[in-house]
Amino acid sequence: MCLGIPAQLVAGDAGHPDLVVADMGGVSRAVNVGLLDDRPGPGDWILVHMGFALSTMTAEEARDALDALGSEREAEDREADALQAAMDAAAQAAAEAMAAAAMDGGRS
Repeated sequence: MCLGIPAQLVAGDAGHPDLVVADMGGVSRAVNVGLLDDRPGPGDWILVHMGFALSTMTAEEARDALDALGSEREAEDREADALQAAMDAAAQAAAEAMAAAAMDGGRS
């Protein structure tokens, strides 16, 4: 599975005819637009994979994609939190079982 990240062009020239500067989540990156039929300009949105622009996109498409990526990240965070809670509960149960066994062993 490939993951494309929406990015907005901030500069049309990055020192090479196929390179532009794009903002990807607040980070400026050089992106190769050589695969596109029409060269995008500053303010345009592109879908970037591995440093290459795969297509242009509208601002609405970019917003939808970024919202979906944010929802996916939130779901992953919830899953990680649930896993950590389960591991903490298992560790607590193991500690309680060991303490109970130690107390029971002293009575025999």
